[in-house]
Amino acid sequence: MLPRPRTSAGVLVRASFLGIALLGGVAPAVAAPAALPSLPAGAGPNAGGAVDIEQLRRGVVQVEQGGRPMAVGTVLSKDGRVLTSLSALGSIENPEIRYSDNTVVKAKVGHKDKNWDLALLVPQTGKWLDGLKPTDSDPSAVDIKAFLPKGGKLAASAVQLKGRTDARSKDGDPLRGVLDLDFKGLQGIPGAPLLDPDGKVVGVVVRACKETGAAAPSPGGGDKADSGAAPAPPCSPMTIGAPVAALRGFLMKTPTTAVQPAPWLGLGGAPTESGSVKGIRVMGIAPGSPAEKAGLKAAGDNPDTIVAVDGQPVETPEQLADLIGKRSIGQNVKLLVFSQGKFREAAVTLRAAP
Repeated sequence: MLPRPRTSAGVLVRASFLGIALLGGVAPAVAAPAALPSLPAGAGPNAGGAVDIEQLRRGVVQVEQGGRPMAVGTVLSKDGRVLTSLSALGSIENPEIRYSDNTVVKAKVGHKDKNWDLALLVPQTGKWLDGLKPTDSDPSAVDIKAFLPKGGKLAASAVQLKGRTDARSKDGDPLRGVLDLDFKGLQGIPGAPLLDPDGKVVGVVVRACKETGAAAPSPGGGDKADSGAAPAPPCSPMTIGAPVAALRGFLMKTPTTAVQPAPWLGLGGAPTESGSVKGIRVMGIAPGSPAEKAGLKAAGDNPDTIVAVDGQPVETPEQLADLIGKRSIGQNVKLLVFSQGKFREAAVTLRAAP
């Protein structure tokens, strides 16, 4: 079997929310599957110009299944994965993500937390990197906005933070210090990011149950060891904000397998130099690989030499692997190839390794 180029695409940054940005933006109202609407001028937070509305728009996605909207999602900056509400997905493990340019990609649930109603979606193609940064500042000291349905579109609408409160999960586990929100008559959409006036994320809208005190005793009384744990009290639903601390805790527990598939070129090579031309001589090509479909030739009397990737020179297999690893599955790349004393361009569409 031919060795695959080494790539950094599959390396997981486990603490991805500890220092990276969280994306935020605009998606269509979840009430109907439609193209993403344009955001009216002045509708975003701090509309005087400090926040780039287009940047916000590119960061929030619509999570759907077969064109049916289910939730809003927040993309992790320079990461591509999407944070959303778990309960909004129901039993669906492979939802679709609709981006602000109306591109739809398949995804799968890579990590979930029933208590905090959070899910991390892993796109199976593409790479969406724009984003916003989270903040640890006190959200009670600033005006908060959230992307909510208004007039048939999602717009950055004012949300009142009534304070911190305690809630519980559907299974009865305590959730401490959640953001108690007043949506001012609008529908709180699960998965929507909550933003401060600078466009920084202070939380994400999720579902929980109201805190009702201790659970009722088990029927017949007696010790829990004898009668079993008391059932959780009935859930009185409420929509809350999961604070940044909860989001970070969730992401730190992400399994190492919850990463986007690495792009694959499907060839083996070695450094070579022919006169003033330096590059990577193609030594072997995997059958059915993107390299084979692009018409690259290996070995023999006139093997191809890869000189550049999208205009960036490469002289070693490691450099080639690094550049390919920064691309994504489904993306087209242009290879500058030298063979028989001539240069040519080969277009390659990357895919996942078999």
